[in-house]
Amino acid sequence: MSKVLDLIEKVSRELNLPPFVVLEAKNIAEKAIREEVAFGFRPEDIAAVSLYVACRRHKVPVLMREVVLVAKSDRRRALSLYKRVLEHLGVTVTLPKPEDHLYYLAEKLNLDKDIVEHAARIINEANKTGFSVGKNPRVLAAAAIYTASVLANKPLPVKNLASISKVTSVAIRLLSKKLSELLGFKLA
Repeated sequence: MSKVLDLIEKVSRELNLPPFVVLEAKNIAEKAIREEVAFGFRPEDIAAVSLYVACRRHKVPVLMREVVLVAKSDRRRALSLYKRVLEHLGVTVTLPKPEDHLYYLAEKLNLDKDIVEHAARIINEANKTGFSVGKNPRVLAAAAIYTASVLANKPLPVKNLASISKVTSVAIRLLSKKLSELLGFKLA
């Protein structure tokens, strides 16, 4: 148990997660171990899944593969435990929205407030028109940031944005083009 809690601390520091997520992850891990939901799983798997579930519950948009990589866990085992935790512990999680990703990426990219506000308006407009339905929220947030930065004459390098947002530059460019057509302006 103490190894799992230490791993949660270590991984959360490396991923720069807020303290309330760490506390929630520790509670989930303790409950999973106490109720034998995590029986047969390695401490790395338990720590990774507990952190991922806590992030999802608090709308902190990290990817399972990021947490698994840092925790040195196995993706298949982590996904198996994730399903067990959701089923047996009655934990509910929501899907992240583009807005969640927007603020997360804005913080990582150190963006100007005006670009973030404009990107939020772009996402809001995409939601109103139904354009965002079926789109990857992380790609939509990155495309909105890119579009807003180009319109503010402070274009971000697409490769840099893609690397930080963990999506492809092609996806960002394509969605940015579609967003600009939807909203009625031309990207350079």
